[in-house]
Formats: sequence, structure tokens, C-alpha cells
Amino acid sequence: MYLRSLLSSVSICLLLSLSAHSYSGIPPKVTPQIDKKVNIKRIVSKQCLDRTEFINGFFNLPYDCSYSFSTLYSKDSWFRERVSKAFKESPFDGRYFDIESPPELIDPAGDSNDAWVVMLETVSREKNMVANVFTAPNFNELTIIISDRGLGNQKCTYGIYGDVSERNESFAQTQMYIRENQGAFKGCKLVNKVEGFKGYDGLASL
Repeated sequence: MYLRSLLSSVSICLLLSLSAHSYSGIPPKVTPQIDKKVNIKRIVSKQCLDRTEFINGFFNLPYDCSYSFSTLYSKDSWFRERVSKAFKESPFDGRYFDIESPPELIDPAGDSNDAWVVMLETVSREKNMVANVFTAPNFNELTIIISDRGLGNQKCTYGIYGDVSERNESFAQTQMYIRENQGAFKGCKLVNKVEGFKGYDGLASL
């Protein structure tokens, strides 16, 4: 009787372990490169901001400050750790991202130069997935939206990970981005619970 109970417990633990693993996301692949000069904080440093041009409603970073998602992911260990953690907490697979947009700067609402936010986007053509990263480097904040637009019969889903407190600059910009791009999230299922983020599941009651 005891042996049967023990075997039953082992089976349950194994199933739970397999279940947890099957729903665990996979971070993007990378071969880490040591380059301390390349990091997310440099983008909002005085030496970069002083040379930024405001053209057609966008801040254009100088070439030597315009780091892509993949460059930061390979060379900035803090950025890589935060993004990897977000993917591991999600059900999404980050191994197939292959299209990137230049980083976008979002200026602070007030006078504080510390509150600059950087937005980075990477896309997977093969999986029809998008990752939007919002980071406030001077506050060590990072919030990421990972979305699967759905292929074939698969429904659109998205999750929000990282710093999700309403007091955070990165999360505030994440909320604003979703409001301004409602069409991209309409009908999408929010797969994780985000405190203070009610009404964004399918944007039924924004």
C-alpha cells in the first residue's frame, strides 16, 4: 500500500514537472560577448542625448548610440538577464526573432532627465511573434510585451512581464503603447495576470 502511494506521488510530481516545463517560455538564443561600452544606459547618457536630433516627431540617435535589441541582448548582461527572465515566465518561444527596428526614445513627461525610456522591438517572421521592450535605464526598469499574433487556427495572445508596477516609467509607457495601438491587440488574450491592468484582455473595455 505504501509503495503504491509512493509511486503515485512520484507520478504526480513528474507530471507537474513536465507540465511546468511545457509552459515555460524559451529566451532568444545568444552567444554572450563582452563589451562593457555597449549597454542600455549609454543610449540615454548625456553624450548620446546631446547629439540626438528631433526629426518628424522622432528622436534620431547618433549611429554609435543606436543599439538594436540583439546587440544589447548579446553585450549587456543586465538587459539579457531581464529579457531572459521575462521569456522564461511566459509561454512564448523567443528563438526565432529575426527583424529589428531602431531603438526609439520616449522623453520624460516632466523635467527629469533620468526618466527617459527606450523602446526596442524585435519580430519573428516565422512565428508571427513580436517583443516590445520598454526600459527606463536610469531607474533599472524593464517591461516587455511578448505577443503571438496567431498563425492558422491559433488565437492571438500576449503577455506583459518584468516591472509591472504602475509607479514605474517603463510600465506607464507600456500601457500607453497598448492604448495607442489598440488594433494590434484587439481580440488578443492576455495570458498572465497583471495588477492594475484590467480591461486589456481583448481590449473589451479600454
